[in-house]
Amino acid sequence: MMRRAIMAAACVLTSACGSGGEGNEAAARNGAAPAVNSAEADSKGGAERAILDSLTQSAEHRTLANAVSAAGLTETLSGAQPYTLFAPTDAAFRALPAGTMSGLLEPDEKGHLTALLTGHIVPGTVTAADLGRALDRGAGKAQLATVGGSILNFSRDGQAILVAGAEGAKGRLVRADQLQSNGVIHSVDSVLAPPRP
Repeated sequence: MMRRAIMAAACVLTSACGSGGEGNEAAARNGAAPAVNSAEADSKGGAERAILDSLTQSAEHRTLANAVSAAGLTETLSGAQPYTLFAPTDAAFRALPAGTMSGLLEPDEKGHLTALLTGHIVPGTVTAADLGRALDRGAGKAQLATVGGSILNFSRDGQAILVAGAEGAKGRLVRADQLQSNGVIHSVDSVLAPPRP
């Protein structure tokens, strides 16, 4: 099922699926979007770790790491396939209505949890520079398809990159370009997919 979702997302924005500069250039040409506040120190140290390893070691992504495990997405984010993760911080999860995350972590809510998380994952490596070029070409707007089949919409607020989920949840990239061995993490200050526990 994940493979079909990835293929569908790739059809919307195939060029974002590259892991090098050439794929990133193509992503920008096809409407991917750019970020700010690149974390260069993280890019150098994190590039030897997979996305999952960095999440489990991050002080600001503990809730997300637990959710990824509960949703059964650990292999997805630790494998060789490159992904771009728009990672809500712990503060973003705390801002959800009381009891939302504990409800989503229940075994019978795994489908809803998986849908929420895959709405934050894009195939391929899309850097802040890729997003920036796409926004420039798109008159300040750009989109990326997620592996969950939804669309993330990007815009600018001054130097900041804003991202909105398909159903209107909005956030801001607060820490971009945390490069990993299998993609990149961009920390966001909001949960972008509406939770349905």
